Formats: sequence, structure tokens, C-alpha cells
Amino acid sequence: MSKSVKVMAAALLFAAAAAATEVPRYEVYAGYDFVRFNPNSGFIPSFNANGGSGQFIYNFNKWIGAVFDAGAVTKGVLGGFSVDTTVANFVAGPRVQWHSERWIPFGEVLFGGAYATTSTQIFLLPAVVPAALAPGLVIPPGLPVSARLGASNTDFAMLAGGGLDIKLSKHISFRPVEADYYLTRMPSFLTNNNTTNRNNFRDSGGITFMFGGAK
Repeated sequence: MSKSVKVMAAALLFAAAAAATEVPRYEVYAGYDFVRFNPNSGFIPSFNANGGSGQFIYNFNKWIGAVFDAGAVTKGVLGGFSVDTTVANFVAGPRVQWHSERWIPFGEVLFGGAYATTSTQIFLLPAVVPAALAPGLVIPPGLPVSARLGASNTDFAMLAGGGLDIKLSKHISFRPVEADYYLTRMPSFLTNNNTTNRNNFRDSGGITFMFGGAK
């Protein structure tokens, strides 16, 4: 009988401690992002990109929250060529979490869009410009002319995954890891059609700032 009483008392103490855990109403996250992109293209190889992202989290209670995530990553070289590529995301959705005194594991599924832009600089020999079209314009023979070619598009994106926050104080926590499946659904940069799912991966880490008390 005494053992049963001790077990019940321990369970009640654990429940009371869990209930007493203070849950912030708002959280703001800022961190570093590493993304592995898989373009599903025979012309553009898979590539790694680096950048950052921010999140705003509203906690309804200890278990449920809502997240808005915005970020961007960039890559300067593709396939050995100087090609500047940037992909930005803007997604939102629900989060399932567990707030304890020190650990905050979470999982989330976020939906929205991604904006991708790519450009490269090309050098050409000057063409002969008729004097009637450009009077007074003189281009020295053999002087190369540079131009930048670019393309961009916006389409569907989804992030699904989870991570862990470790509380350092009442208002600051450290996120050592967040791993997400990063789906983008975009047309080809070259033809602007043949829209397909691009199965990518994002890894993040950074700092979360916590404010207020939950309802």
C-alpha cells in the first residue's frame, strides 16, 4: 500500500510541476539555414545553399502553436559556372510542441510559397549599331559588352519537420537543430513549364526569444 501511495504522490508532483511550467505567449526565432536543393533537372545539378530565416510563433497553450516562417538562401556557383541563385520562402501553419522547464521539442507543417530567382552575366562582342539608330555612339572595336540574364518565378512551397529548443533563461532558448522536408513546386527556369515537385531538405539552428505568458 505504501508503494502505491508513493507512486501516486510522485505522479501528482510531476503533474503539478508540468502544469506550473510557464509557457510564453509569443516567440521570435532567428537563425542560420542550410538547404539542399534537388532541381530534378538534367541541366541544373543538385546544389547546397546558405542563408537565414525568422519565425514568429503564437502559442495557444502548452501543446499547440501557430508559426509564420520567412527566409532566404543563396548560391553563387552552379555546375562550375557563376550563376547567382536565391530562393526565399514564406510559409505558415500549425505547430505541436511540449513545453517543459528546459526542453521544447516540436513538430510542424507549414504551407505557403517560394520565390526563386537566378541570373548570370554574359560577355559579348559589340554589334555594329547603325549611326541612324544611335547618333554619336562610338563603341571601340573588340571591346566586350556585358549583360545579365535572369529569370524568376513564384509557386507553392511546404515545410514539414521538427526540432528542439533548449531554454537558457526565461526569455531565451537555443535551437541546436531543426530538420525539415522542404517541398517546392516550380516550373523550369529555361522553359517556364513542366512544373514538378522538388524534394529538398532544410537544416536550421539559432536563437529564440520568448515574451509574455500563455493563456
